[in-house]
Amino acid sequence: MNLDEQKQYVLNTLSIYRKFIKRESCQTKEMIIVFKDLLHNQLGGKVSPSENDVKEAIKQLKDVGKIAGLLPLVLLPGSILTIPILIKLGKRYNIDILPS
Repeated sequence: MNLDEQKQYVLNTLSIYRKFIKRESCQTKEMIIVFKDLLHNQLGGKVSPSENDVKEAIKQLKDVGKIAGLLPLVLLPGSILTIPILIKLGKRYNIDILPS
């Protein structure tokens, strides 16, 4: 790979990460709203989120935990090699380390 190809690869990878972060950010905001409404309802409020909204919020909360675990690895040098290796190990032991 020459320098221009490497540069393009890095830019494409960063673009993918940017889209991923934007999507996860929106989903996390929705999760917070659902949990806020659920808590408000438990304290006597009139707004009650649907059961499906609560299930999706719990799923997103699991994704936030997975992201928090991967974030330090993304910041370290060599993460382009480390993360795929962890994904393969996770699949071998039936552990999903990637957010949905």
